[in-house]
Formats: sequence, structure tokens, C-alpha cells
Amino acid sequence: MPGWELIDNKEKKNLIKIFSQSNGVMFAHGFDKRRNYIFRVRNFEKAIARFLKVKYCVATTSGTMAQYVALKALGIKMGDEVMTQAFTFVATAESSIEAGAKLNIINIDETLNIDLKELRRNITKKTKVLITVPMLGNPCNIDEIKKITRKFNVKILEDACESLGAKFKKKYVGTVGDVGIFSLDFAKTITTGEGGLIVTNNKKIYKFCRQYIDHGHENNPKLSRGKDTRKFHGLNLRMTELQAAVGIAQLKKMNFILKKNKNNKKLLKKLISNNKNISFRIILDKDELSDTLIFFLANKQKALIFSKLFLKYGYSTKNLPDAIDWHFAGTWKHMRKFITNTDKTFRPSKNLLERAIAIPIFVKDKEKKIKKVALTINKILAKIK
Repeated sequence: MPGWELIDNKEKKNLIKIFSQSNGVMFAHGFDKRRNYIFRVRNFEKAIARFLKVKYCVATTSGTMAQYVALKALGIKMGDEVMTQAFTFVATAESSIEAGAKLNIINIDETLNIDLKELRRNITKKTKVLITVPMLGNPCNIDEIKKITRKFNVKILEDACESLGAKFKKKYVGTVGDVGIFSLDFAKTITTGEGGLIVTNNKKIYKFCRQYIDHGHENNPKLSRGKDTRKFHGLNLRMTELQAAVGIAQLKKMNFILKKNKNNKKLLKKLISNNKNISFRIILDKDELSDTLIFFLANKQKALIFSKLFLKYGYSTKNLPDAIDWHFAGTWKHMRKFITNTDKTFRPSKNLLERAIAIPIFVKDKEKKIKKVALTINKILAKIK
């Protein structure tokens, strides 16, 4: 499933090099001679940009902060409307709220991504930014989304935190909108422990993000750090050399992760596909991330019984149904005053999510293990027909 499965001596060696090659300099900047002019954060950003085929990348402390900074770069101010979907991690809402936005949240469809019909009905000139969320590896139909948003001059922020490596029509998710973000926490495709990425092809957005995460530093090459110029204030949201060292090692494993995810998911799906009492999540592109297999049961009760029995056999589900409270807007009562529509709006999403089961796909699982998981799933499904 995530990069933590593959942490080994390659990450360890890269960390040791900070001390053997760069005399322990863990800052992303400065101490040029002491660090032997090796800048790991900058190198990691360049490597990510090359992999994603995008012009610019800014590494930061988390996916949440990547989104917060991206929203600021898109000009979100107090009271502006940000639109997103009802199924997403709570950080999508939190970062929008911290940027000053009011949230207009709309339903999902059986892709478990944004419902395009609802998007067409709800988007208006008041909407400043649409946050698309290719949830759990499934790309959004970004082409149709762009057609809809273009009519209202709405900017697109792709919250691809859970989908690094997925593609839609040969383009990586996160690289097609105005700006995209990714998470590098311990359960993501690749990990730096904690960390986030902002990617864009827009130089103005890039420059804002680069400066904002560094107290507003313009990094004027003609001036020392202490005399550097600035046009606006920012925060300290910089990635460390330690995180970048791990990220550089992890990124080299990306293609292996994507291939194993795809093969393992394909096998598991094939082995349980004869069950007539389940239906699978609609996937929009074969180049999905493939780290999660999601299917729907007839109702909430059957989904809960399935998850309890699955756990009893020694297996766990991913986000559904056990972590639904952190991923569904209908449960966010503590943030309701920032959401412009009531929880009744989310009934279609609730009905889908409550009967969904998310099975994690692990990179290191062998065929024998996958067959055992499939046998367990089939056995449980036979019991709860």
C-alpha cells in the first residue's frame, strides 16, 4: 500500500550521508560550504517535478499545510467560497477554514469522487476555488471538471494527497489544475514521515508558495540571508534535509510501488468478482493508484457485519467503514458553522459510504497471501447474503 512497507537501508544510507557528506546540516538552506553544496530538499523538489512532468514543486511540512499555502496562493481571503466534496479527509476542510473560506460541500457519486451533476447545479460566480479530491487513488474526470469551472472562472486545486502516482488520460493527478498538492505522511504512496508537496506550472503561484513557506524570503541571490528582501509575510513551513533524504530514496521505488499495487489489486478483484451481492467502485482510468479495492454491499448493516468479521479473521479495512468520521463531511459537527449547507445535503454520499468496504492493497503481499484474503472475503460474503 504505502512507502513505509519498503523502508530499508536505502533510506538509512541517505540519512547517514547528511552527516558523512554534509557535516550534519539539516536545514534546507545556508551553510553552503559546510554542507558541501548539497541541497537535498531542492534536489527532491526537482526530482518530483521531473517525475510528475510539471514545472515547479515546493516541499513543505504536510499535505494540510501544502493545501493551506496553495489556497493562499490562489488568493483565497476571508469569506470566499471554496467548494469541495463530502468524502475527503478532514484536512481538506480544515486548511480551507484556516485560509478564511466558507465551504460549499457537495455529494459524491459511485466513483467516490465529486458528483459532476451536483457540481453543475451548485457552482456559481461566488465560488472562488474548487478543490477536487481523487480519493484513495481514483482519478477525477478533470477534463469535464475544467469545462464546468471555466464558465465561472473558478480555480482548481487538486487535493491529490491520497493519489500520488495516479493518472487520468496519461497525465498525473495533481498536475492538470491550477495547483496540486500531495501528502508524504507515513501511510501515503511514498513517505517522508510527515511532509507535503505543492506542484504547479504557474510561475506566479510557485513563487508565492516558495516565499510563503519561508517567512516571505525572496532568496535574492545578490543578498545574504540576513539582508534578503520580502514583499509579504509568511510562515515557517519548510521541509528538512532529513525528510528530503528519505523522500529521495522513496521516490526511486515509486514505479515498483505502482506496478505491485496494480497487479495485487487486479488479482484480489478477480478472486472476489463472482459475488453477486457486491458491486465495485467505478474507476475512471486504468492508471489509478490501485492501493485500495472498494466494493459496496446492499446496506449499512451488512457493511458493519462484514468489517467486524473481517477484523475477527485478522484483517482490517482502510478508511471505510472504520474511519468514516474523519472522511465524511456529514460527521463534522465541530465545523458546521463554516459549511454553508446542512448535513442533509450529504444524504446520497452517506448512503454510499455507509455500505462501502475499503480493502488495503499491500505492495509486499505475495500471491498466496492475496488468495488467503480473497478466501476470507468470499467466506464472509457467503455468510451475509
